[in-house]
Amino acid sequence: MHIDIFKVLPDLALKLVENSIEGIVITDANEVIQFVNEAFTQISGYSAEEAIGQTPRILKSGKHDKSFYEGMWASLIKDGAWKGEIWNKRKNGDIYPQRISIISIEDPSAPGNKYFASVISDLTQIKHDEEELRHRADHDVLTNLPNRYLFQDRITQAVNRAKRSNGKFAVLFIDIDDFKKINDGLGHDAGDMVLREIAMRLVQCGRDVDTVSRVGGDEFTFILEGVGAADITIVAARIIERMRQPFSFYGRDIHLTVSIGIAMFPENGKSAAEIMKNADMAMYHVKGFGKNKFFFFTPELNDRAIKTLQLETDLREGIKNREMIAYYQPKIDLLTGKVIGMEALARWPRFNGRPVCPDEFIPVAEHTGMIVDLDTVIFELACDFTRQVKKILNGNGKSFRVSVNLSPKNIEKKGFLSRLIKIVERVGLSPEDVEFEVTESVIVGNIASAKAILNSLNSDGFSISIDDFGTGYSSLSYLMQFPISSLKIDKSFIRNLSTEPKALTIAKAIVSMAHGIGVKTVAEGVETQDQLAYLRDMGCDQIQGYIFSRPLPEDEMADLITAGRVFEM
Repeated sequence: MHIDIFKVLPDLALKLVENSIEGIVITDANEVIQFVNEAFTQISGYSAEEAIGQTPRILKSGKHDKSFYEGMWASLIKDGAWKGEIWNKRKNGDIYPQRISIISIEDPSAPGNKYFASVISDLTQIKHDEEELRHRADHDVLTNLPNRYLFQDRITQAVNRAKRSNGKFAVLFIDIDDFKKINDGLGHDAGDMVLREIAMRLVQCGRDVDTVSRVGGDEFTFILEGVGAADITIVAARIIERMRQPFSFYGRDIHLTVSIGIAMFPENGKSAAEIMKNADMAMYHVKGFGKNKFFFFTPELNDRAIKTLQLETDLREGIKNREMIAYYQPKIDLLTGKVIGMEALARWPRFNGRPVCPDEFIPVAEHTGMIVDLDTVIFELACDFTRQVKKILNGNGKSFRVSVNLSPKNIEKKGFLSRLIKIVERVGLSPEDVEFEVTESVIVGNIASAKAILNSLNSDGFSISIDDFGTGYSSLSYLMQFPISSLKIDKSFIRNLSTEPKALTIAKAIVSMAHGIGVKTVAEGVETQDQLAYLRDMGCDQIQGYIFSRPLPEDEMADLITAGRVFEM
């Protein structure tokens, strides 16, 4: 016979129990349920009529073994209480987590007669929120892929598994080529859409057991376990092919390529950090060789990286110690044969070693940002020497200009315009004596910023020339937006004038177009009489190249100017 719970609990306590937001169950000493409140019904799905007379075993989930319940009852008998987390089952079959506190209660009206009261809290939402927080902590919010933190954990586990089983695995370091152009050109919404699509395609390129992570803005990694070089090659080729397929953003097709570096355990490293470093190194090797490829790490790459690091250290010291000098290559007017300008080129004779080729140290300077200081050194030297040249010409070289290359890093540097003006003024030149050569990538990389800066340079009196014209971007709209005084036809076209009809056609088109908008043309890399004849016939304005002179140090360039050497047509 069931007890009258109203006689056991005072009225106030009963009201609290009935209206509690936590479920409350009271059983007798034989575990038969005597009372449940409304919150219990909401949590479990069992009404009071369905629960009373049953035992709590109707809630068992099957997730706990016999010893778990034996320990619970042992605590209740010994201490009169037990609390902990438990998995129970709702009436509809859903298994859910609970926090339960159980105490034994002695019936004041019948000493020795015990009851057990359980206070139940549903942890479903709390557990869900905790899991969501854990997921957010180790997953990328945008793509839902594992982030750098989880990737580090996964690669460490892969290393440990491979060591235990003498197994292998590979890491693919994947970088999206020129991704910045999407954010700059179409906005971050387009960039985010593309990144989500990239993540989905990468996952589709692997197996369920593989780990694909987003470890940076446009950098992804792939961990492939238990595979050989042939399988890795197939996956890398599959990724490249999938990325070639256009991404659609509101009806606009976006085309992308990827560069992939691959390192294998244990051949390319014995630790997670070493494997990742070498995969990253292999990826940058791909970047240097045209992108849109994959490359396996080799020991030679590591040797090259060590040399590059040493070169970086030496370059920093070289710039600091003013080891850099400028060489000058003359520019010739094709009508008169006279030297009407020169281009200043950075050289590094290196006081304590062999001269360093510009193709070696210029990319390092660009990559590290040291190009800003290097450009400043060369600009100061060029301005000072140009002042000397102007004295030699003694008023006969009013239009004589020195051309100086301007890197993207310099354009991005705050205050660089005022710094240039101060150098020109200090040396005693006029801005009209200086021409800056910029590549198409500088302009197209950030049109709004480049337009403001180049217009400012032009309004101050400096001239602007587009270097390596024809090798950058197909859009020519910037020619109408920027104050350009000349175009330098890239030497790749000049080299093939007499052997490649397409090169000749392109060169003619550049000259015709430039003249049509009032811009002069300069052909760089001219070496043969055949090239010269073609350029003269198409009406090119100026030439620069070994056919007249290689780049010269200051003293030899000064001698050439003093002698008034004229190019023999």
